[in-house]
Parts: sequence; C-alpha cells; structure tokens
Amino acid sequence: MTTARSRDLAAPTGATCVDEWEGFGAAFRVFDGPEWRIEHVTDHGRCADVGDIVVSVIGRQYVDGHAERKIIIDGAHTPVITPTEARKLGSALIAAADAADG
Repeated sequence: MTTARSRDLAAPTGATCVDEWEGFGAAFRVFDGPEWRIEHVTDHGRCADVGDIVVSVIGRQYVDGHAERKIIIDGAHTPVITPTEARKLGSALIAAADAADG
C-alpha cells in the first residue's frame, strides 16, 4: 500500500538503507541504521573462527512518519570476549542507543 503521501516521506534520520513500503496492516517500510563492528580476537582456545561482533540499529517507519528503532547484537556464536572487547561493545551499545533515540 504505497500512497503518494508515503512516497514523499524522507528516510528516517540515520537510515543507511531503506526498503520499499509494505502493506500488511499499518503500512510501513523497514530500514537499517548505523552499525559498529568490534573485531573479535579469535580462538581463545575454543573456536577456530567466531567472527566479529556487530551492533546495528534497525527499524520500521510508518506512513504517518514515525519510526521505531531497535538494536541488534550479532555474532557468529555467543562469544567469550576479552575485557577490551567488552569495553568496545559497551561503547558501541551506548552509541547505538543514542542513534536509536534519534
């Protein structure tokens, strides 16, 4: 359900990628916001490659213009992290929360 009005809406502040409008119930479109990547030290004697930890802001924008944002913490596995990585993750989470608040 794309209307002329919804097509005129600017992307939400901080959006880096915005999808097309969906029409299930209340019309909305999903978007990605900023992300922070924490380089994860691999191995720790347990796994050969656990990958980086990524903190991302995602959300939905509705045709009335309001946006709802959420934060995702993503990684290949639930990692065992070092104190340095924990501090970086904490900083990334605070930055993501600030971005999600707009």
